Amino acid sequence: MTRDIALLRDILLQVRERPEPLRSLDPRIEGRDELTVSYHVMLLHQAGLIEGDDRSALGIFRWTARTLTWAGHELADLMADAGLWHRAQAALAANPALNVEALQRLMTAWAVEASAGQPVAGV
Repeated sequence: MTRDIALLRDILLQVRERPEPLRSLDPRIEGRDELTVSYHVMLLHQAGLIEGDDRSALGIFRWTARTLTWAGHELADLMADAGLWHRAQAALAANPALNVEALQRLMTAWAVEASAGQPVAGV
């Protein structure tokens, strides 16, 4: 299964918006099957972006999300910004090999640039 950055974003934002951080969330993403969503929840957990739970049993793969970590909040805040996300999608289209860390550095630089009104050197 391949990693889908847009799906990772959808899950992060869903976890970010939930009012009860102590209860497990079984994310539902329109147009996505449960296996693919669970796999991406697992990836977010492995990356240290969410606290997740492996609920797999009897040969059924299932991961749920509880909360965002500090790093998860940082990334979700960037990805929630429509302008930054639009630029990130363009960067991913131009270079599909960009990983989440590189994308986060780019988005952070763009956010700093926008807040200062000045271009960020080297970006």
